Order: sequence, then structure tokens, then C-alpha cells
Amino acid sequence: MSAKKSVILAFLIALGIIFQLIESFFPVVMIVPGYKIGIANIVGLFALYAYGPKDLVVVCLGRIFLASLMQGTLFSVPFILSVTGGIFSMAAMILAYRSKVFSIYGVSILGACFHNIGQVLAITILYDQFFMQLFLPVLLALSIAAGLCIALLSANILKRMKGRLV
Repeated sequence: MSAKKSVILAFLIALGIIFQLIESFFPVVMIVPGYKIGIANIVGLFALYAYGPKDLVVVCLGRIFLASLMQGTLFSVPFILSVTGGIFSMAAMILAYRSKVFSIYGVSILGACFHNIGQVLAITILYDQFFMQLFLPVLLALSIAAGLCIALLSANILKRMKGRLV
């Protein structure tokens, strides 16, 4: 990996941390407690389409670990939920991306849906509370809207950055 690409990935991680921290200041009161749109996922989707699956993993895991460290939630329940959702999301996005069947919109929606599936699974295992699975249909519906928004923003950024990427 070149030094220039390393610096760009570090900037993407930093931007993702900033987005995650900003979003944490604005609680979204909805039917589902703790729901967030996930604007920090813009940088992950950008990294996937600009550089590839390995760089998606670097950017997303780096963002999750460093943002949790900065928020003081490293190795706590919110961190475990974030990592679990992130791993499920990255796996779904990488498989969808490699299949060449889905557009950036489909990849983003799948990532958002699997993020919520991973978090609900983690809550179910951590707390042995199966009632959280009742929120899954609402979470998946919200994931479609959030995934579309994230994909729209990422696609516009990728279009504007065309020819300027390493």
C-alpha cells in the first residue's frame, strides 16, 4: 500500500469518526430505541467503491474502534453492538459488491439491513432478550430508507471524485 493511499484511508477513518461523533449528539427519537441513520457509513461505502473490500474493512473497523475509544465506550455494550453490526454489514456489502448484481444502492441497503440484523442478534445473545427481534421489521424498513440516503450521498461523492482517486 502506498503512502498516499494510507493517508487517504486515515483521512477517511477520521471523517467517519467525525460523522459518528456528530450523529451521537443528535438522538433520534423513534419507535425503535437507539436508532441512528448511520451517516458514518458514507466513508465505508466510498472506500468500498473507490478502493475495494480490504479498504472497506480497514476504514470501518478503524472508525469503530477509534470512535469508541474517543467516546469512552471501548469494549462496552454499545461497542459490541457496533462491531457486530459492522461485521455483518461489511460481509453483506462485500458479497453484494463482488457479485456484480447490485448497484451501489443495493449494496448500501444490504449493508444497512445486515447491520441491524447483527445488532439485534447481539442484543438477543447479550441480554437473552428475544423481544428485541420484534423491532426487526421496523428496523429493516428504516434500513431501506437509510441505505438509500447513504448510497445517494456516496454515489454523488464518487462521481465528483472521479479521476482524483489514487
